[in-house]
Amino acid sequence: MDAALSGRPEDDRTRERENAIRDRIIERYGQGRSRTDDIEPWEEPEISYYHSKDKYGFIHDKPIPMEPMDKKTLEKMQTKERKWFKMVQEWEKTQTEPTDLKARIWKGCPNSLRGKVWPQLLKTQQTKELNERSLGPDVYERMKQTAKRRSSHRDIVQIDLDIHRTYRNHEMFQLKYDVMQQKLFNVLSAYSVFNTSVGYCQAMSSLAAFLLMYLKEEEVFWALTSLLRSTKYQMNNLYVQDLQKLHRLIEHHLVLRKKFTYTVHKHFKKQEFIPSLYVTRWFMKNYLDSVPFSINLRMWDIFLYEGEEISVAMSICILRTFKRTLIKLNMEQLQEFFQVLPEKQSDGTPYSHELTEQTRHTPT
Repeated sequence: MDAALSGRPEDDRTRERENAIRDRIIERYGQGRSRTDDIEPWEEPEISYYHSKDKYGFIHDKPIPMEPMDKKTLEKMQTKERKWFKMVQEWEKTQTEPTDLKARIWKGCPNSLRGKVWPQLLKTQQTKELNERSLGPDVYERMKQTAKRRSSHRDIVQIDLDIHRTYRNHEMFQLKYDVMQQKLFNVLSAYSVFNTSVGYCQAMSSLAAFLLMYLKEEEVFWALTSLLRSTKYQMNNLYVQDLQKLHRLIEHHLVLRKKFTYTVHKHFKKQEFIPSLYVTRWFMKNYLDSVPFSINLRMWDIFLYEGEEISVAMSICILRTFKRTLIKLNMEQLQEFFQVLPEKQSDGTPYSHELTEQTRHTPT
């Protein structure tokens, strides 16, 4: 029937359909795994007893070779962990940054303590208290309820799509509508109505899921708030419509690339391999899904301590680390190489220490 004859404008009917879809998505995440009859087989990853899980919780198709650890290395690691644990206890008690924190951060935080160290670096509790002084108590819980009532159809549909493809190879996010996917949906939908200047941007799904591996649900909400709104990280401008900050970071990268890696710079120019083809993903997600996870953790330790300026230095040091490989690749090979950086250099040697040391000494 013609829209004019029906007496109901097409816009109203479209809005009703969109609201119904939005409400259905919200309802399904609320129900969780209590029902699975509407989950299609293709929506679930294949789980096999033959798959192997690494120490970070990622599932692999092939067996993971066990790397033997000698007694001296094990004792050294345990001593480091004990020192970190003692430092963190004092830090939480006094809320005063330890004098040797910077030196320890650059050497790498023990994985078992990132759940305590990162909230301290991000000042999640202080961010929560600051916001609740002006907005009232229980901001996160109220934002979750607001999202159920007023979040946009566009944001909710996009969040649902992105959750389906975020870290599905990780034990926490394997199962659709399971507890961790529910938490991820809660954080992203709540944040979309809390920070209306951005709403929801696709890169946020990886950020929030990554943080959920180490932080509690509400801590992740305030961690996002700190990452986007604080002067230390200023990620908000990466996601606003004009992408002003992204363009500024790319320009800065180009200046430093020419200065510190001229051979690579000249080769990329010859291949017409422009910076936006590889650094956009790096800066939008702060290297998530672009470098091996173990190295990414080291980079995040440093980023959370140093702040936004270190991101560009990291981009230059990646080029310097793989210089000998990069100058041999053509345009197509470069695009493939930068999808996810290799675990080791071409000669088989690890590069995490070299990368962090170069970053430490690269001017920003």
